[in-house]
This record gives sequence, structure tokens and C-alpha cells, in this order.
Amino acid sequence: MCVLERESLPEREDAEEALKLDRRTAILGAACLAVTVTIPWSAAASGSAKAARRLASPLPRQSPIDLRRRQITFVRRLPRLRLRYPRRVDVTLTNTGSPGEFATVRADVPAGAAHITVGGVRWELEQFHWHTPSEHEIDGRDTPLEMHFVHTRADDAILVIAVLIERGRRNDAIEPMFGDLPDQPNDTREVPDVALRALLPQKRASFRYTGSLTTPPFTEPVRFVVLADSISVSRRQIRAFRELFEDGNSRAVQPLNGRKVRSDVKRLPRPRQCMVARADRC
Repeated sequence: MCVLERESLPEREDAEEALKLDRRTAILGAACLAVTVTIPWSAAASGSAKAARRLASPLPRQSPIDLRRRQITFVRRLPRLRLRYPRRVDVTLTNTGSPGEFATVRADVPAGAAHITVGGVRWELEQFHWHTPSEHEIDGRDTPLEMHFVHTRADDAILVIAVLIERGRRNDAIEPMFGDLPDQPNDTREVPDVALRALLPQKRASFRYTGSLTTPPFTEPVRFVVLADSISVSRRQIRAFRELFEDGNSRAVQPLNGRKVRSDVKRLPRPRQCMVARADRC
């Protein structure tokens, strides 16, 4: 588990039954394919991507959140996160509907190719994808990109490892994908030998909480592990993704609503502010 106290996650059978999805639908929702879902509270009529990203949900444990120091419970040790990722893996990139605000570019991983364990519990990596700007914030600051590694368990539960991405040097691990992103909806591209391990920072300190999918229907619960350390990509690599999503494809931060965020981070990182409106500065 990615939280210490399972008893703090009350069963919401009524709400969850109404939003119950089969395994593939849930996974694709995490990958931002839920753009095809009929959304009763949709902002589509306004034509505003910003309004759409502010979509609210009646459910109480929503993602993303702003990770603020005063709302974090710092602990010496969290259940150990072990990555069992191969050094290299073949992936299939799919454009799920750019420039839609709930679309992305998704990298599908072969079944059984990679997994993690958290506190001894095994989670299989299904896919990873990106958002711009970052969905999670740290003390109100975002980063140019955020990458989500989506994992599932035998009982169809979902765990997401979130990696914040800053501007810096060119990222050689991400270049085979960002160097030629599929730029039309439903386009796909095979990318061999992606350096999967190199897509994550070396250190595993993190923020952990229980949230939701960040695309409609915002299904709960989803366990989030937001890594404290970021990775870097170049300005050109940031631009390559943003050209597909000029208005961004990230959801606004949601209320914490009394949830606990636990962290073993000794010092809170401070990202450089980088909003979509100032993309030229990132």
C-alpha cells in the first residue's frame, strides 16, 4: 500500500459502485482516454480548456493536490517502494486525442514487463503518460510537465507514481519518444528499447496520499506516490509536447478535504514556477 493507514480509507460502496469500471476502462481513464465519456458537468459547451480543467467532482478524495508543507505529515519511514523495471522496454505511443484537455500521449508497456512492490504488495506497470503543466503542485508551484506511471493490482486497484519534470538538459531517455511524438488523434508509433529506469529519479523519497483519476469520471480511490525528486528535459523537448496541447492537458488542483498526506522528504523541493501561459519561459 502507498499509505500507512488502511483504516483511513473508508469504503464508499455507493459512490464507487456508480462509477465502477472494468479494468481496461479504469486504466485508460488514468491515461486520459476518458475524453470519450459523456460528462454531465462538462465545460465543453464553453469551449474553454481552462474551465474544463477546473471541473469539480462530488467525490471527496480527488487528484491532483497542492502539496503544502503545513498539510503534510512527515515520517521517518514509509512502506518501501521497490522498482522492478527492466533497463529497456519496447513501448507503443498513442495520441489519445490532442489537443483535447483530457487527452495525452500514452506509452503502453507489454504485459508483465515491469512492476513495483510497495510494502511487499505487487503492482504491474500498464502504461505511462504526460501532462502539461504538472498536475501536482508544491506550495503552489508547478513544473512544465508531469509523468504518470500507472500500475494495477490483481484486484484492479490503481497506483500511480507521479514524476515532476523541470526544464534543464536534454533527457536522453525521453528523446526516442519526444523526438517524434504521434501528432494526430489515434496515431500510434512503436518505440523500441526505451530506457525505462532512466525515466525516474534515483532517489525514492515521496509524498503519498489517496486520490482519484484526474480525468472524467474522476474515479476513486487511486493511490498516489509523488516522487520528491524531479527529472529534467530540455526546452525543445517541453515544446515538442506542448505543441500538441497548446492549452495544456492537466487538471487543476483539488481540495484536500481532510486527507492525510504522508512523506519521508527531509526538505520540501521548490519547483520553478512554470504556467502554460508563460510557456516561453520554461
